[in-house]
Amino acid sequence: MGDRTGKVVVVTGGASGVGAALVRRLADEGATVVAADVDEGGLAGLAAGSGADPVRLDVADADEWEEALASVVDRHGGLDAVCLNAGVMTRPRGVAMDDDPIDWMRRRYRQLVSVNIDGVVFGVLAALPHLEARGRGSIVVTASVAGLMAQPPDPTYAMSKHAVIGFVRSMGPALAARGVSINAVCPGGVDTPLVPPDYRAMARDFAPPEHIADAIIGVLDSDDTGGVWVAYAPEQPVWRYEFADCRHGPPG
Repeated sequence: MGDRTGKVVVVTGGASGVGAALVRRLADEGATVVAADVDEGGLAGLAAGSGADPVRLDVADADEWEEALASVVDRHGGLDAVCLNAGVMTRPRGVAMDDDPIDWMRRRYRQLVSVNIDGVVFGVLAALPHLEARGRGSIVVTASVAGLMAQPPDPTYAMSKHAVIGFVRSMGPALAARGVSINAVCPGGVDTPLVPPDYRAMARDFAPPEHIADAIIGVLDSDDTGGVWVAYAPEQPVWRYEFADCRHGPPG
């Protein structure tokens, strides 16, 4: 456990699951943690137990991002890191994964894209001036192994995670020139409220949220940027994913 006294960290999706575990870990290390979410009830309970500063934030709204971070800096004197953890699946909570995904895609596509993709891009753009003002800063995006492989039960979720991984990798050099790092962490299955009922039987094989929170904190502290890190299971180390270089043609 490190000492983060004096550090200000914003965590989106902070009211539950990985976000809540991350808020608690960072608070235990002495950070001033701002937990952002649309779930105000969940935020209130988390704040009472962790001392986090609860902020209602719709990550899909660029104006809310600007206002929220300006307020954070006014209250706490600056911003050192942002963990962009908010995310949704195409199916809402409580819906099985073994039915045809097409109808859910039609109904929830815009919401998924606005949270999973816009929420990352808007968060980076809003945070950047405040991180630069500190002289350095770190951004970690919670992606998914669904961004590195196919996920037939939820194609649009997989699409969104592929998109944010491409964004992180491509933004690395531009942010490095400003003293800011950006990386992505890709969990496998995580035992959170997003897990549908028909997947609960497998939840014993899923990682607890605390394992992913630890992986995010490790990447937050790394010297890497533009990196994609896989946190698949508790018994496996967190490892940096390496992509093939298509410029050199097929192997052999």
